[in-house]
Amino acid sequence: MARQSRAIKNLLLDKIESMLDLPEQFLTLQTPRLILRKLTIADAEDIFAYASDPQVTAYTLWEAHRSIDDTYDYLNNIVFELYRSGQGMDWGIISKKSNKLIGTCGLYTKPVHRRAELGYALSRDYWGQGLMTEAAKAAIAFGFHVMHLQRIQGYCAVENISSARVLEKSGLEFEGILRNYVFTKESAWDVKMYAIISKSNFPLIG
Repeated sequence: MARQSRAIKNLLLDKIESMLDLPEQFLTLQTPRLILRKLTIADAEDIFAYASDPQVTAYTLWEAHRSIDDTYDYLNNIVFELYRSGQGMDWGIISKKSNKLIGTCGLYTKPVHRRAELGYALSRDYWGQGLMTEAAKAAIAFGFHVMHLQRIQGYCAVENISSARVLEKSGLEFEGILRNYVFTKESAWDVKMYAIISKSNFPLIG
């Protein structure tokens, strides 16, 4: 981890225009309890296990996966396309304790504005342990220190108290409520918008 931190620090003066500019080894992040790495097609079953859970997907913008084919479509048409475009990163979250993929955490960028949106999902078996905050902090540190973003934002449905707490504990500040901000699952949602900017001196993880 110390070696990885030193190597990442050597990149801080470089301007990363897209994830394609970054050597593959720097896309794997470590925290005390987690490994964040690129997703592969072999992760489909672990993803389906939580993405098919109605409680996990209650406040996501995507529908619960009804079959493993939905998970393969997600990987091939969303995740791998994101990797090919270089316009952001979606990490699989691996529990060091169980060596199991338990969720995802991603930064989805608007390069012209040097801004990214934080998104995440976590298996219900791992809720309430601070793991999502741990992963989010690693992603945010990567966004500021490696991608040189100016702003990272995240939002959640106003009713989603747990996600709001993750955003707050990850260092994002509440900016306000945006009415009818998204239309999904046949309904318009009011959302709470949170953000953190590069001047916040977010610590380097690892």
